[in-house]
Amino acid sequence: MFYLTPQERKFIAIIMIVFIAGAGVQLLLRRDVAPVRWIKSVRTFKIHINTARADQFQMLPGIGAKMAQRIVDYRHANGPFKTLKNLQDVDGLTAKRFEHIKEFIEL
Repeated sequence: MFYLTPQERKFIAIIMIVFIAGAGVQLLLRRDVAPVRWIKSVRTFKIHINTARADQFQMLPGIGAKMAQRIVDYRHANGPFKTLKNLQDVDGLTAKRFEHIKEFIEL
């Protein structure tokens, strides 16, 4: 074993803290969800709400797995959507959320 002085131990501890903090910041900055990145880069792409699967609905901003499944379940229970506004009839899909996704959807 080797012996470190108290000053050397403090220096190593500070270096480790700086390294761990830097790694944490990098992880936070790299937190990039692929579907969100994809939908932002392909602004002209539209999702057909009457044929889309749950995983395709999840590409929309603010739509998670549960909401996507609710949309699909609502469509199966009530038939195809007649207008885009009918999407607001899905439980939990508020007018504000609809405003965020309406540019990415079509019939």
